[in-house]
Amino acid sequence: MKADATLAEQAIGNVVANAIVHTLPETRVVIDASNAPDAIALRVTDNGPGIPSDDLPHIFEKFVKGKDMQALSADGSHTGLGLAIAKGIMEAHGGAISAESPVSEGRGARFILTFPRNGAPS
Repeated sequence: MKADATLAEQAIGNVVANAIVHTLPETRVVIDASNAPDAIALRVTDNGPGIPSDDLPHIFEKFVKGKDMQALSADGSHTGLGLAIAKGIMEAHGGAISAESPVSEGRGARFILTFPRNGAPS
């Protein structure tokens, strides 16, 4: 796998920061990875409130913030760009980013950053 280390770190950092911002202090955030012949998938999973199903298709759009942002981010410093930037970085690497939130449980979210083994950023 070839990747720009600075950009990969920013994409991962944005996803982890998003998990922290959108959950309460007692929330558990787990980072793990799976290794496949053609890609490496990094997963960031939390047991927080989850993402409403209506919001899930839009979370990688620019300036989109979770409805809970006001309650969890009193200083208003979050722009709603972190996940959009992470998506752009992943796509520039020929990879992908996705999110899921278990509807049946109504809690938690998982973000999956997939880095291809072949190909290099220009």
